[in-house]
Amino acid sequence: MLETIDTGLAGKRVLDAGCNRGGFLRLLCDTCQIAQGFGYDPAWGAIEDARRLAGRRPLRFEIAQTVPNGWDGFDAAFSHEVLYLLDDLSAHADAIFGALGGGCSYYAVMGVHDASPLMAEWHRAHAEELGLPRLYGVDEVIDVFHSAGFEAAASRLKVGFVPVSGHTAHARQDNQSSLDLFRWLEYYNDDKLLLRFTRPLSN
Repeated sequence: MLETIDTGLAGKRVLDAGCNRGGFLRLLCDTCQIAQGFGYDPAWGAIEDARRLAGRRPLRFEIAQTVPNGWDGFDAAFSHEVLYLLDDLSAHADAIFGALGGGCSYYAVMGVHDASPLMAEWHRAHAEELGLPRLYGVDEVIDVFHSAGFEAAASRLKVGFVPVSGHTAHARQDNQSSLDLFRWLEYYNDDKLLLRFTRPLSN
């Protein structure tokens, strides 16, 4: 994701939506020298870990389903595979719009969508068990963010080597007889997108 985005982050205030244990914001502190990082996630255990692991870094974490009150004026926002988990995309788009400064962007990685054969298959197998919303289409997601006031753009991620071991374990978990490496490579190189939603300067 950091090799694909088109903006510098040094000295910037950054929001991570669905931050989990805060690893991405720690990375931004250590490698990009962001001024401040703010992350929220509904999982209290993950947030407790994020706070503990932050050390002396200028990071703040909150247990929340959406952008906490008072969090605004961000120079950039990020999420990684969060959009497909949300029941209300419109509310999320509105919240992120309100949190960003004019001319600033929200970068959202999305590989779980209806144009990805591998993820459509995964969603069918696990949606009920995991309580997932219906599978969204990329155009549908873009329309939602357009309606919230964003300008939208998209890119494929700059992907290098894909570790095989993790996907071998995934294949065993899903009772597959073997790892289909070519399908995973197609997924990472073709289906896993980086969406950029920019709040116009005039808003």
